[in-house]
Amino acid sequence: MARRLPPLNALRAFEASARLGSFVAAAAELHVSAAAVSQQVRRLERYLDTMLFQRLARGLVLTEEGRDYLPELSAGFDLLGESTTRLRTQRAGGVLTVTALAAFANGWLLPRLHRFHERASRVEVVLRTSRTLADFKRDAIDLAIRFAPGPGRGLHGELLCGEELFPVASPKLFGGGRTPDTLAALAGYPLLHDIDAHPEQPWMSWRAWFERAGLDPASAARGTQFTDSIVLTGAAVAGLGIALGRGPHVAQLLAHGQLVRVTQESWRAPWSYFLVAPAAHFRRPVVRAFVDWALAEARDESVSA
Repeated sequence: MARRLPPLNALRAFEASARLGSFVAAAAELHVSAAAVSQQVRRLERYLDTMLFQRLARGLVLTEEGRDYLPELSAGFDLLGESTTRLRTQRAGGVLTVTALAAFANGWLLPRLHRFHERASRVEVVLRTSRTLADFKRDAIDLAIRFAPGPGRGLHGELLCGEELFPVASPKLFGGGRTPDTLAALAGYPLLHDIDAHPEQPWMSWRAWFERAGLDPASAARGTQFTDSIVLTGAAVAGLGIALGRGPHVAQLLAHGQLVRVTQESWRAPWSYFLVAPAAHFRRPVVRAFVDWALAEARDESVSA
């Protein structure tokens, strides 16, 4: 018996709009206009002969029917996406050259990379770490992972993950005593400084943190200075002081108890991590396989957070 299914584009438009909460956000994800998304949702509502959204001034609200419809539809798309990724990954083969910041590669990519090898055993990954931006015309680079405000001119980019910063330290720094619970309370402890941060990244500076909290920035001046964020994180693990932990870089250290969060303050960086390359590179099977895998890893992490 033939399946009676609604139009696929209409289903995608509804699922994205319901999950993201607006036609505009869904349009950005689907790479179409908000008007096109709205039109597709109305098409689905006509097909089902039921309203799926209440369209209010403050935004979209799912009707009871829409709430009932969404979970299994989302699960179906997740299953379809996973099956497609697995098939494409299994068929992909060859060498994939990726460049990334060493700290991100060390903290986020390496602990996960074995799962990519399990899914794409025929792909040989060459990982280059550098703070120099990849020149895709000159260098033999398939894909770059960049921390930036956006993908960059002339390149296609897919958002991998954001970055939240927060104070971290080794539990042994406090000798079994109470962990400081406010930024002001850090004044009695050594602070670890990243002095090689980009001038447009104030969220990586203790001085900016103290100023933002209305505290005397002079209190943030003391402490050891570093030009390498991996060494800085290592100093925090060694109990030498309190560092500004970058979420993707320190997540594994937090999970293993080598570091703990100090205070509840955090700063969401306005920059993000992007998978970037010339648009044509994304059509290469090895690149698409890696991108799909990395996005799934980031998505799974955000769901479990």
